[in-house]
Amino acid sequence: MNHEVEVSNLMFNKSSDEPIDFKKYDINVELEEESSNDQKTVLKYSIDLTSNPKNSVINISGNTVLSGEQSEIEEFLKQEDQKTPQVVSLIYQELFPLIYIISKNMKIPAPSHTISQDQIIEPSKQNNKTNVESPIQSESHNESLETNESKPEENSKTSEDVNKKQDEIDAIKQNESQ
Repeated sequence: MNHEVEVSNLMFNKSSDEPIDFKKYDINVELEEESSNDQKTVLKYSIDLTSNPKNSVINISGNTVLSGEQSEIEEFLKQEDQKTPQVVSLIYQELFPLIYIISKNMKIPAPSHTISQDQIIEPSKQNNKTNVESPIQSESHNESLETNESKPEENSKTSEDVNKKQDEIDAIKQNESQ
């Protein structure tokens, strides 16, 4: 199975420049099926990361395209026992380097580099649950994520990857300014 994650909207807000020490983010993920056929499924996503206590909000939205066999796609979309579908983790992993760079530029702790499959806070907000037979129509998930600062040993490889990407971005900006 192949996938693409596109970002169409990026918003971030920090309500205060005062340093606030927080250890987790509350995350709200919304998914809605835009289109589907035998070869691919297009999903609209929106991810809101809100610091707890509330000081900062990061919102990223766009589309993701899953291509391949319908059975493979359905496996990524299914939701069992109120756990987060695999497609949410797939999207989050693609977006994490961007989220990391934004959080560091905002001078706030970065969220964890993974979404745990069993950290759902309010399962009652999940309106349309998914089963194996039918692809998702729309879903909403609320979760809590610890910040990277609380688990530095788990994030060293991801941080190195993000730092390399940031170096590449800085080099491109420097070449454009010359």
